[in-house]
Amino acid sequence: MSRIIILTKNYLKLIFRAKSVLIITVVGALVVMAALTNVFHTLLDQAETNEDFTIGYEMDEDSRYILVEEYLIEGFEEEGMTVIEYTDADPDALIRDEKIDVFIDFEGDSYSIKGRSNDEIDARIVQYVLYNVDHMMSGDMSKVQISSDKIDTREQADADTYYTIVQTVYFSSLCSAFLCLVYISERKQNIGIRFRSSTAGGARIYLAKLFSCTLTSWLVMALITGGLAIFLFDIELGSPLISIGILLFAILAFASFGMLFLIIFDNPAASIGSLFMVLWIAGYVGGTFETYMLSSVPDSVQELSPLYYVNRTLVELSVNGQSDYLGRCIMVLTIMSTASIALGMFITSRKKGV
Repeated sequence: MSRIIILTKNYLKLIFRAKSVLIITVVGALVVMAALTNVFHTLLDQAETNEDFTIGYEMDEDSRYILVEEYLIEGFEEEGMTVIEYTDADPDALIRDEKIDVFIDFEGDSYSIKGRSNDEIDARIVQYVLYNVDHMMSGDMSKVQISSDKIDTREQADADTYYTIVQTVYFSSLCSAFLCLVYISERKQNIGIRFRSSTAGGARIYLAKLFSCTLTSWLVMALITGGLAIFLFDIELGSPLISIGILLFAILAFASFGMLFLIIFDNPAASIGSLFMVLWIAGYVGGTFETYMLSSVPDSVQELSPLYYVNRTLVELSVNGQSDYLGRCIMVLTIMSTASIALGMFITSRKKGV
């Protein structure tokens, strides 16, 4: 263990000799965030205000509301809402899959409202229309029972929040590029050749490089997210400890993944070029350049990208304080880091050098 610590310290010295590279990384990340935030402000603002609102409903044959079903639908449609009738529907599944925003079940003398709304105003309109219909109908209104689940609002991320988070994640995924500084220094000073004739095991060399790259990336990303980005763009992290933990875990996973390219290609230019191409595709699919909320890419394709899970989890934590993708995000990062580290250590121990 002591030898790994010594090797890690030496690799950190090699990385921090290139201070200009670290400064350019921080400044470049902030410039890209600012540019994308400015460009996409209008797009996200329009998407938030013009989003469609869909109501699903089921009307039993013995419902007293069947007499005014046509007027109910007209009332909702006049408010710009889409109304869909279902039979034997599963409201929870429809809402979870975001096919509808609200489900109304008309049964006997009562109705129940279940759902969550993108816009609390739309949810109030649903209740208002039904309330007016009740008062317009004849009969003993004291017999009408109304039950409703709480209609929660789903906040949409603004441009500042979304692009600061996803671009921080994207730059984190490229953090293994710092290892090129080590690789170049080793080539110049023939360090790799000396390691092959030393008692230092290949696994120790691998872990030392992984630790040095990860620690450097944590520091650089801390300057971007924990300091400059938060102060410049006023970003609030939802569940800060969880969000920071996810970002640190993602850096470790992508550092180990990127190291595989250096090990396999044994050439900095080819390694970084190939890695950038793979991560650019993963970023495009995962919402780095086109928001996952408005993406034209099918969900089944988006879910192939590990960046999608990290992006969605951190954005939803920021705007809603919770994310249904948290468990899947941790699972994907665990599989990615475990597989990359195991394969990297195996190849390195055979080659005794990265």
